[in-house]
Parts: sequence; C-alpha cells; structure tokens
Amino acid sequence: MKYREGGYYRFGLAAGLSSFVRNGFSPGFRVSASAVLQPINSYTRFPEFHFMEREVAALVEDRGADRPPLRILDVGSPKLFGFILARRYDIDLTTTDINPLNLDPYVPLWAPLRRRARGRVRFELRDARRLSDPDGSYDFVYAMSVVEHIEGTAGDAAAVREMVRVLKPGGRLAVSVPFGPVFKEQRTGRGDLRFFQRIYDPCSVEKHIREPLQGQIDWENLRTIDRRPSFALRAYHRLRGGLPESLMTALGGLNPLASAAFNRDRRGMVEPRIAAYGGFHRFGDIYGDLIFTARKKAGA
Repeated sequence: MKYREGGYYRFGLAAGLSSFVRNGFSPGFRVSASAVLQPINSYTRFPEFHFMEREVAALVEDRGADRPPLRILDVGSPKLFGFILARRYDIDLTTTDINPLNLDPYVPLWAPLRRRARGRVRFELRDARRLSDPDGSYDFVYAMSVVEHIEGTAGDAAAVREMVRVLKPGGRLAVSVPFGPVFKEQRTGRGDLRFFQRIYDPCSVEKHIREPLQGQIDWENLRTIDRRPSFALRAYHRLRGGLPESLMTALGGLNPLASAAFNRDRRGMVEPRIAAYGGFHRFGDIYGDLIFTARKKAGA
C-alpha cells in the first residue's frame, strides 16, 4: 500500500493486543478497546504517519552511528506514532499533552513495547503555547493534527513559534493541519465534551503557520494530502457520520483499506479536489490535510 498502511496497522494491532494481555482494561475501557479495534483512529492518519516518519528516517541516516540519539519532541500527537518511532529508531522521544487524560492511559500501553524498542520514551505534560524546554533542545519537533485544536486568536501561531524555539539550529519541524478551500472554526458540545478545531485555507496557513516563522527557517516543504473524489468516498463519510462513534471504532479495521482507496498526496499547497464541511463538526466531514515541514536557520 502506498502509505505503508498494512505495516502501521499491524504494529498498532500488535501493540494493542500486547497491552491488553498485560494490562487488561486498566488503562480504561475506551482506550483499551480502541487500541485493539481501531489502533489507527482514522484512515486520514496514514499519510501523516508515512511522511513524518520519512523525515525522522532521513535525520537518523544523516546523523550516523557514532553520534548521540536524536532528541525528538512530540507536541500532543497520536501516541502510537511516537511508539512506532521509538520501536524502529534509536531516539530519545518526549511525548507530551496538555491534558493528563490524553497522556496517562498510554503509559501502560508503552510498557510491553519498551523491552524490544530501540529508542526511549518519556511522558510529560506540556502546553504547546508555553513549552518549558530551553532554546535549542531538540533535533526534530512534530505536531500531528494538533495546532488546529489550540484555541485563542493566535494560539496556533504561538505554538508553532514555540516549537521552532526549542529546535536546535538545523533541526526540523513537521506540522500537519486540516486543509480545505475555506477557513472554518468548528465548535461542538459544551463543558468537558467541547470540541474545537480550525480547518485552514491557503490564506490562513500563511497567517497562522508560515508568517510566524519568518526569519527563523531557511527551507520548507508543503504537501497536500487529498481525498480521491468518488461515490465510495462520499458513502464512507456518510457511514462515518451516521453511525455512533463506538460502532465506528469497531469498524477500525476498514481504515487501512479506506486510506489506500481514498488518500492521495500532491506537492505544494493545493486546494483539495473534494471538501464538505461547515461550522459544526460532524464525523462525516470531508477535507484534506496539509503537512508543513521546515528547517531552522543555523543562526536563528
């Protein structure tokens, strides 16, 4: 498959089963069940996993065997991706989240993987807008579908600036965000069930992500992850929007097949060929993703 869907899914399934054998439902019923039934939580994730791992693999290869392991910071991303990196590469990974409810359940999931992993993982609470790390701490910093959820007029821009601040000169940044033809701020629910995200358009990518980094980077690359227009795509999203989330979790085995059928990538920032979303978030929404990769200037 184009985005190595089979490999990522098999790793996630094996990790979920290993954790369940060792921990049962102690991480929480929802986390334990999802880890087995839906290890990759959406078909849209696979290209993000694929392209961000390629960045890490290139850095590891360039570094050579006689230098210390890469220091990597994950800012609130899906924890399984960090586990994949630490399993395959000799790295020191700090995986973070602002909410302990999104971090603590994954500590026991990592435990059965640690013994066979090449890298190391630490779990820490962080606010992406005010990272506690000193300047120039990391070789690679990534945020996979995270900054769009940071509320505030400039919450996303503040987070991107902080991520570059903690990069070493020459270090790499990778950020992915939802991407469509029209900028939208989506809100759903209230209290503990609140949901917020931005879907970016080209103008808002410039304003919220690229402009805050002016003068700090000397190279960048953009890649649009698009969905292949088809009746099957619309039917799949109609299914996602019509079924309860718990039932969609049980159908998580469809995600690798859906990724292979629907996901396509194009170089640059290109308007998606198909999109259907509004100001109210629905599981049936259709939009693309943008992966932004940059290198910090040597003197920044």
